[in-house]
Amino acid sequence: MGREEAVAEVRRRLAVPPPRVFAAFADPSVVSRWLTPSPEVRLTVLGFEFRVGGSYRFAYHIPGGGDMFVNGEYRVIEPPSRIVFSWNIEPPDEHAGIRSEVTVTLTPSGSGTALHIRHEQLTRPGAAERHAEGWRGAIDQLAAALGRA
Repeated sequence: MGREEAVAEVRRRLAVPPPRVFAAFADPSVVSRWLTPSPEVRLTVLGFEFRVGGSYRFAYHIPGGGDMFVNGEYRVIEPPSRIVFSWNIEPPDEHAGIRSEVTVTLTPSGSGTALHIRHEQLTRPGAAERHAEGWRGAIDQLAAALGRA
């Protein structure tokens, strides 16, 4: 698999400034409202330590499909512009064992924010496409949540 095939990238301009977008990644009660691939998938935050070296664990409740668990560690936190964290899918999901990394970059863009998500090390066939689709759905929900805030 080539390097490009192992990467999912999503870019979006959001109508709110970087500190507001950054805050949506830093607050577990807000994260639980938007960090899912679609509104039908519900997220329960099982653990959340938003600090360098801190960990998180999420349970995704998929209608008719059971639960999927993801955990990771925050590696870089630079308010309000950058967050890097690992993304580890737990068994029994078909992509279990993928130990990937997500970089979130927030850049001022007029009165809003240019959001760039780069999810790397997606080494299983189909993983980059699956994660890109998931991030696009999550960012749709993030934009909607920020519009309501």
